[in-house]
Amino acid sequence: MNVKRVSIFLGIVFIALLCTLLFPQLSHLWLGWYNTLGSALKLIVDLLQISFIAILFAGLLVPLEALGWWAGWYGDKINTEIDPGILEEAIPPQTDVVRYVIYLDGIGQASSKYFPDGEKFLSELAAVLPDNIVIIRGLIPYSVLNQPLTEKGILSSFWRFAERLSQSNTGGIVGVLLALTINIRNLLVVAVSADQRFGPIYNQGTAQVMYNSLVHYGYKPGSAVPVTLIGFSGGGQIAMGALSYLKQALSDAPIEVISLAGVISGNNNALLVDHLYHLVGNKDLVERLGPILFPKRWKLLFLSYWNRAKRMGKISFVSLGPVGHMGAGGPLDANKFLKDGCSYLRQTVDIMSKILLEEYPYNQELVKKKISNYERYQQAAFNRPEYYPLNQSVNAQLYRPIASWMGRLILPPKEQRQLGVLFEVHHADAKHKHLVGKVVYLKWIDDPESKISVQSTKKDVHFNAEALYNYTQGKIVPIRINHWRQVTPLESLAGSRPDDDIVVILREPVAVEQNGETVTLYVTSEPVQTSGRFYGLVKFLQPIQPRSEQFRVVHFNRDSRQFDSVEEVVLLPEVIPFHEGFYPSTNRDIEKSPLNDTGWYIYGAKNASGIFVVQALAPRALLRVQPQEVIVGRKAAREYLRKRSWENITTHKGQIQSVLLSRKSMDIQQAMSPWREGDCALVVHVYGGIGGKKREAAAKAPIYFGHFAYGVAVVVREPLTGELRFEIEYHQVYCHNRDGLIAGRLSWIRYIGDRQFGWLGIRPVCDILIKIDALTQDYDVDEVKRLPLGVIMRQLEIMTARYRIGDGMGATYVGPANNCAQDSNQAIYAAIRAIQVAIQFNPTDIPYAIKTNPEFKNWLLRHPEYATSFKQLVNLSTSLRHQLLPFGVARADWQNTTTTIGSSLADSPLQQVFRALVSWRTILPRKSGDTVTQIFLKQGASLWILSTSQLGNTDPDIAAIAPFTF
Repeated sequence: MNVKRVSIFLGIVFIALLCTLLFPQLSHLWLGWYNTLGSALKLIVDLLQISFIAILFAGLLVPLEALGWWAGWYGDKINTEIDPGILEEAIPPQTDVVRYVIYLDGIGQASSKYFPDGEKFLSELAAVLPDNIVIIRGLIPYSVLNQPLTEKGILSSFWRFAERLSQSNTGGIVGVLLALTINIRNLLVVAVSADQRFGPIYNQGTAQVMYNSLVHYGYKPGSAVPVTLIGFSGGGQIAMGALSYLKQALSDAPIEVISLAGVISGNNNALLVDHLYHLVGNKDLVERLGPILFPKRWKLLFLSYWNRAKRMGKISFVSLGPVGHMGAGGPLDANKFLKDGCSYLRQTVDIMSKILLEEYPYNQELVKKKISNYERYQQAAFNRPEYYPLNQSVNAQLYRPIASWMGRLILPPKEQRQLGVLFEVHHADAKHKHLVGKVVYLKWIDDPESKISVQSTKKDVHFNAEALYNYTQGKIVPIRINHWRQVTPLESLAGSRPDDDIVVILREPVAVEQNGETVTLYVTSEPVQTSGRFYGLVKFLQPIQPRSEQFRVVHFNRDSRQFDSVEEVVLLPEVIPFHEGFYPSTNRDIEKSPLNDTGWYIYGAKNASGIFVVQALAPRALLRVQPQEVIVGRKAAREYLRKRSWENITTHKGQIQSVLLSRKSMDIQQAMSPWREGDCALVVHVYGGIGGKKREAAAKAPIYFGHFAYGVAVVVREPLTGELRFEIEYHQVYCHNRDGLIAGRLSWIRYIGDRQFGWLGIRPVCDILIKIDALTQDYDVDEVKRLPLGVIMRQLEIMTARYRIGDGMGATYVGPANNCAQDSNQAIYAAIRAIQVAIQFNPTDIPYAIKTNPEFKNWLLRHPEYATSFKQLVNLSTSLRHQLLPFGVARADWQNTTTTIGSSLADSPLQQVFRALVSWRTILPRKSGDTVTQIFLKQGASLWILSTSQLGNTDPDIAAIAPFTF
C-alpha cells in the first residue's frame, strides 16, 4: 500500500476522531448521514468537515507562528540558507545585475510548486528579459518562516494531498474543494498581514525572508540596485506589507511593486514605494472587494497612506481588459484571447516586461490650457540656442569667455542614459579646444562624495496628479523624464525644460576621457546655469536711431582706465513681456542711467549676422570690491540690517547699494582688507515683490513673503579691468514655475542679470555676503581638506536636485514646512551635522572636549593653527542650531531627510503645520535672512550688502515691494 495514502488516511481519521471527542454530537450526525448518503457524497462531506477543521486550525496558527517567530520560539538564530527560493534562470558569470525581481504567488500556493499557468508565466517572462534582470521564485509568502504547508506540521500530509488534487486535471469536485481549502487558509494569512496588530510582526518576517533570498543570490545592501516585487492576488498585500522593512534593510534602494490582480488593504505605508503598478482585469470581482472591505482605501479617508500615494502619482492603475481574477479567464490564462488575438497570459507578460525594462507606454494625453511665460519667451529668436552659431570668434581684447568650460545640456535618448547626458561644447580649456562645437557625454566623476550626492537624489520619477495638473496650467515641470527610473541630478537638470536650451558652466576640475570616438567629461559638482558665452565691459552711447534695438557702445580701456577703446554696435533686443503686461527689462534710456558712467558688463554671443547680442547685463559698480558706504559699529550695523537696507532698496528705484558693515571702528581700507583675491563668502539672498499698477499676482495679497536662497561669492581678478570683483552663484531652492526657472546652481548672470529671465529690471534684490574665517578656512581632517562652506554648498546641491523632480513626484509646492527658506536652511542644518561627524565629535566647550576626547586633543596637537577658527566654527554651529530650531528638537524630516518635498499642504496639513512651528524662524524668507545674518554678525563676520532695485526699467507702473518680516 502507498505510504502517502496511508498517512493521509490516518491523518483524516485522526482529525475525525479528535473532532468526535471534542464534539460528541457529531457522531450521531455522521452516523445518520452514513446510513442515508452514498459513498461518494459521504466522501465529499467528510472532506468538507476535515477541510473546515484544517482551515480553522491553520488559521489559528498563523498569528501564533508570527508571534512565535518574533519571540524566538523557533531558535535564537534562523538559518538564512534554508529555502532562499530559486532562480528562474541561472545568472551567467560576470553579469552585472541591474534589477532583482521577487515573485510572490497567489493564495493557491501550498509549496514552492506553482500551478501550471504560474510556471508558464514565469518561464515566458524570464525568456523576454535580459540576463541582467534576475527573477527569484519559490518563496512562501504565506508563512513567516518561509515554510511550505506540505512540510512539517501535523497537517502536512493533508496539505500535500490537497495540493496534488487541486493542481491535477482529474481532481474533479474534490480537487476544487481542496483548492478552496488552501485558498481560504492563505486568505487568513493575507488578513493577518493587513491586520494592524499582528501585521507588523508578520510583514517584518516576510521581509526578512526576501532579504535573505536577495543576499543569497548576490545582492549587496547599499548598492542601490533596484528591486521589484511581483505580487499575484494575495501576494500583492504581502509585498506591500513587507515593503517598509525591506526598504530599510536595503539602505533605501528603489523598490517598486507590481500587483497582479492584487488584494491590497491600504493599511501599509504606500508612500514608501517607489511605484506601484496595479494590474487589474475588468471582470476581477475579488480585487473589487479591496476598496470596499478596507476603509483605508475609501475616498472619504483622503489622508490615508493609500489615498495620499494615489494623489502623489505613486500608484498606476493598468487595465487588463475583460480578464478575471485567477484560473480560467484570469491574467495567466494562455487559452483565452483578447480581440486582437493576444492571449491573456501574453498580455500580462508584455506589460510586465515593459515595466521591468522601463519601456511601458504611458499614453495619458495632457492638454495644456495655459501657456507659460517660458513658452512666450521662446517666441523670440534670441532666446533660443540655435540663434547663435556654434563656431564664432570675438576680439580677445574686448571680450572674454565667461568660463573655461561651457556648453549646452542635452537630454539623451532613453537607451543612451548609461553613457551620461549630452553636452554641446561652447568653450573648453586650452588642452581641449578641439572639442568646441562637438557633442560629448557628461557624467559625475566616480569619487565617494559625488557618489553620496548622486545616490541620495536618484529617484524614479512618476508625476502625481498635481504635477500633471500644473503642466496643463502652464508650469514648467520635467515632463520629458516622467516615468524614468533612477533619474540622476544631471538628467533632472538637462530634462527640466521641454527644450534643450540650458547653457551651463562646468566648474573645475573637469576630467576628459576619450574612448575611440566617444568623449566623456567628468565633473565633481553640479553645472552652473548661465547666459551667453562671452562678456565685455562697455559704456552705452546711444541707439543708432530712435527706438532702435541696436546701440553704439564704447569698450573699457584697461590702460587708460577710461571708456575710450573700440566703439561698436551691439544688439539689445526687446524682450517678451510677462502675462501681467510689464517687461522684465527694457533698453530705453539705458545710456542715461546713473550707472552708465562706471560701465556695464554685457554677456551674450554673436548672431548669424555677426552682431553681439546682449543677453544679460551687470552694473560694474555693483560687483566690484569697492563699497559706496561703510557702516561702522555693531549697533549701527544691526540697525542698518533691520531697517535701512530695505528702506533704501524700495525707495531708490533704478539704483544700487554696495555697503560694507564693520563691527570695529576703522577706515575703509582697513574694513576692506579681509576681502582678498580668492576669498569666498556665504551669500544670503532675499528678493521682494513687483508692485504698482501692474503688480504681479503674488503681490496682490496684503502681505508679500518674498524669496530666500543661499549662495557663494568669490573675489576674482577680472581680466578686462584688472580689478577685484565678486563672482556670485546661487543655490536656488525654487519651486516649479511658469518662467522656466530651474532649481539648482545659477550664476548671478542668469538669475539676476538675464534680460529676459532675470530679476534685475523688475525686483528689489538684497544679497548679503558673509565672510568669516571659520566657514571659509580648509580644515585638514584625516589628511583630507574639508571646507565648511563647500560642505554647505554640497548639501544645497542635494536639496536643489530633489526639488527639480519633487522627490520623484514631478513638482514641488510652497507650504509652511517646505519652501525656499525652510529647505535651504534644512541643507544648512545637514551641513552642520556633516561637519561635526567629519570631526567625529560635537563639542560645545573646547577645553572640556580636549580633556574628554583624546581624538580631538590629538587632532589639535597636530593642527594648532585651527584652534581659534574651529572654536568659532563650533560656536557658530551651536548658534545656528539654536536659532533654526528654537525648541531644541530637530524636525523629523531635517533629521532623516524623509520624502516630503513633492507633497503639498493637502497631503498632511497637521504634520506640515507642526513641522513649520518647530522651525518657525525659517518660515518667512526675510525673517530667515535676518536671523542667519545676525548670528554671523554676532560671531564677528564681515558683511557686504549688494542690493538693486528695478535697474534699467523706466516703467512708471511698477514699484518695489519689501518682503514681509516681523
